[in-house]
Amino acid sequence: MAKLIPYTHFQYCPNCGGRKIKSFKKNGLKCLDCAYIYFHNCASAVAGIIETKEGVILLKRRSAPKRGYFDLPGGFVGYGETLEVALVREMKEELHIDIVDLRYFGSFPNTYIYRKVTYFTTDAFFICKPFHLEGMRLSEEISEVAIFKPEKIDLAKIAFRSIKEAVRKYQSEWVRRK
Repeated sequence: MAKLIPYTHFQYCPNCGGRKIKSFKKNGLKCLDCAYIYFHNCASAVAGIIETKEGVILLKRRSAPKRGYFDLPGGFVGYGETLEVALVREMKEELHIDIVDLRYFGSFPNTYIYRKVTYFTTDAFFICKPFHLEGMRLSEEISEVAIFKPEKIDLAKIAFRSIKEAVRKYQSEWVRRK
């Protein structure tokens, strides 16, 4: 069972600033000075497999992690948001588009390393359609938008494990539909 400290790189208690912290259970840290317990729980994220007449929309990442690799539009679920509300918000933030016909597709575990902290996520995927693509603009996180026929997506160029798994599942279902 993995210890949490290597994943967070915490050296001090987030409550009292003490240095006497140790791993606690599978996903926690405990301070021996003040008895504070911190749990580094799984985060929720969403992504959209946006179907167009030409194929599926993929985004090329402008920044780390995985700069230059393709990704699906999406992101972390905010406090108080449902998965669906988070997906709609992320589509607006990343592409400035509205989506319709959201259908839950599946979920896959992932890890996301940002500034030396490893976040464990459960990524929920939805198949959806754009209301329209007119006025689509890219956020600063994206360097390029590409549309691929599902069978033409190269999994080696996909950024994250969960995205690869979702695209692989989508490709296999796409083949069965044909």
